[in-house]
Amino acid sequence: MRPSLPQTTIALAERHEALWLRLSTLHKDICVIAAKKPEAPVGNTERATAEGLISDCRPYLRKPVDRLPVAAETFAGLAVQLGQVLALLEDFEKRHAYWNGKHACRVWRVAGEPLPVARLRQEVAPFELKTFKGRNMREELAKLMAAQDSGHYERGFAAGRAARQGPPQSGEDTAL
Repeated sequence: MRPSLPQTTIALAERHEALWLRLSTLHKDICVIAAKKPEAPVGNTERATAEGLISDCRPYLRKPVDRLPVAAETFAGLAVQLGQVLALLEDFEKRHAYWNGKHACRVWRVAGEPLPVARLRQEVAPFELKTFKGRNMREELAKLMAAQDSGHYERGFAAGRAARQGPPQSGEDTAL
């Protein structure tokens, strides 16, 4: 029997992508500072932000950590620490996402329809929207909208013609 591949939830996948963006941005900023002043002490704001993000990444670790993380005291150390957490996030993505040939993009392994990995900004191949009878929904919708617009036009035209002719005479038939 073949072992099942790990799945994730849509909420966890979306949270992963948001965390990855925030963490990678902070990592880049810390690396810039660390390149200039590697031994400079990390400020309270940067430390609190880093500790919060690292703590938020706990669900994506292979083995849950019992203790809350403590950010490194220097910018060089914090850059390394954030890089390690970023690597753990990418490991989670590697285990829970795959290449989908039908959509021609990398997707999360979730229940139901595959969810493209949004942070990669992939060009997702369009797929045909079909009704249960196999008809193209876009064409059907366009026909319905055109018919509705035509009906509105005809009713408006008739109302305008009736307004130009004035009120009906007392002896005339008012039915059209």
